[in-house]
Amino acid sequence: MGTKREIEWYRKFQEGTFLIRGWQSRKKEILGAIPATEKDTVDELLDKLGEKIGKEWARARHVRRIDTATLQQWGDRLRKSQKKGLDMLVAEIRELDTKVDEIIA
Repeated sequence: MGTKREIEWYRKFQEGTFLIRGWQSRKKEILGAIPATEKDTVDELLDKLGEKIGKEWARARHVRRIDTATLQQWGDRLRKSQKKGLDMLVAEIRELDTKVDEIIA
C-alpha cells in the first residue's frame, strides 16, 4: 500500500463510512451465521480476501482493477452462498479469492 490516499480508501473499505458498511461489518454479519467451531477458519479466509480486494480497490480509479460495482456483485454472491450453508460459503470465498488473484496478477 503506497500513498496516503490509498491508505485512506483502504481504511474506508475495511471500516465503511456513515452511508456504506465496510468489509469488517460485512464479515461480522457473515460470521454471525457460522457455527462457532468453523468461525476461525472462515474469519481467516475472509481476512485474506478482504485485504487483497481492499488494497486493489483503494488504488487510483484509472489503475485499479476492482471497482465498486464488482464489490457489490461479490457481496451479493457471498450473501447468497451463506444462505446455502457453510460448505457453499467456503467454496464461494475460495472462488472469489482465486478470481482476485487472477485479476491482480
